[in-house]
Parts: sequence; structure tokens; C-alpha cells
Amino acid sequence: MSDNFGKILSNLNTKIEDTYNKNTKRITEGTTSTVQKCQELQESSKKRFNSYYNRKKIIDWLIYLNLGITPIFLILLFFVKK
Repeated sequence: MSDNFGKILSNLNTKIEDTYNKNTKRITEGTTSTVQKCQELQESSKKRFNSYYNRKKIIDWLIYLNLGITPIFLILLFFVKK
């Protein structure tokens, strides 16, 4: 009877370990996949931010250039008109 009970406990222990290992592997793969997707999303958003910031920088420089050139053109128009 004790041998039979030992076999039952051994089989139960084996099934528990198999279930634990299988589910741990599944959770690890899911976590790895999720973390990788998060990193890709973070890199993508960083690239979009840098693209927007660089574009905004160029537009700012064009505005400064326009503000600098406009008075010169107004002075030239004033002298050409007379």
C-alpha cells in the first residue's frame, strides 16, 4: 500500500512540475514578447518625437530668417519707390 501511495505521490509531483515548467515557460515567452513590443513602441515614439522636434527647429530658423530679411526688403522698397 505504501509503495502504491509513493507512486501516486511521485506521479502527482511529476505532473505538478511539468505543469509548473510549462506555464513558467509560457509566461516567460509572453513577458519577453510584451517587453520587446514595448521597446519597439518606445523607439518608434522617440523617432517621431525627434523628427517633429527637428522639423520644428527648421521652421523656427526659417521664421527667424524671414524676420531678419523682411526689414531689409521694406527699406529697399522705400528707396526704390522714390
